[in-house]
Formats: sequence, C-alpha cells, structure tokens
Amino acid sequence: MTSGAFVASGANASAPPGRDRAPRRSAKRQIAKPELQLLAPAPQAAQPAPQRHAKNDGRGCLRPAARDLLERIEAQFGPMQIISTCRPGARIAGSGRISKHASGEAIDFNAGRRKGDVVRWLITNHKSGGTMTYAGMSHIHVDVGYHFVALNSGGRR
Repeated sequence: MTSGAFVASGANASAPPGRDRAPRRSAKRQIAKPELQLLAPAPQAAQPAPQRHAKNDGRGCLRPAARDLLERIEAQFGPMQIISTCRPGARIAGSGRISKHASGEAIDFNAGRRKGDVVRWLITNHKSGGTMTYAGMSHIHVDVGYHFVALNSGGRR
C-alpha cells in the first residue's frame, strides 16, 4: 500500500476516513400523519339587535318624505305589509305618465283589517300627497307631492 491511501472493507467501505455511514434500514420509514379533528364553529361576535324592518323590504330606496310618511302611519297603526315601493321606470297604467314609484315617492301597502281606519286617518292627516285605494284590491297607495284622495279608483288619477 502507498502512503495516504485508504482501504476499507465491509459496511463502511465507501465512507471517507473519520466518518462512518449509518447502516441501511430495511423497513420503510413511517411518517407520522397529523390527525384531523372536527372544529367547532368559531364563536361569533354579538349581533346587534334586529331592526323592526329588514333591509330589503323596499324602504331603503324611498325619498325621506315618503319614508317619514310610512313611519307616521306605522307609529299610529303598527307595522304594515309593504307591497311596492321603488320601481325604476314605472308608469301609471293607462296614462303612460311616470309613476311616483319610479322616483321613490310612493308606497303600496296592506293594512289588513285596519284598512278603513288607516284610510280615514290618511284623509284627515296626509295633506302633502295622495291617498288612493283600488276597487277589488286590498292595498292602499300613498305618495308625496300634490294632495288628492281617490277611493275605490279604477287605477287612473
């Protein structure tokens, strides 16, 4: 042998001097897999108290005067069932004129058994717009603008 040469035999034959290789393992190495756990829903922040009316009930598009009128009616008689408020492009049937619904200045609503009382109250108290009922229909139409009263109307003003 020459000096400086390294000759080895056995399991560590290819390892450089001073380093031993670990023996090979015959079994495959098992990797620990994390366990999946069902998580409970995250706690939610306290929700604000629900409003008396839902956001999508058609009130948000109303002009302030129309919204105030509806609030006055409901302060006197309780909540009303909104049928129609804002309808962009709406026209009055049979006349072709632009409806107050197109500009957020009209409300159609059901008052249920209170209809007669509500209409009488509107005739007495609502002087800054119109009050209309329709023959064969249960709802009341109110709007802001010029004053008029049309009871059991055929739909034209």
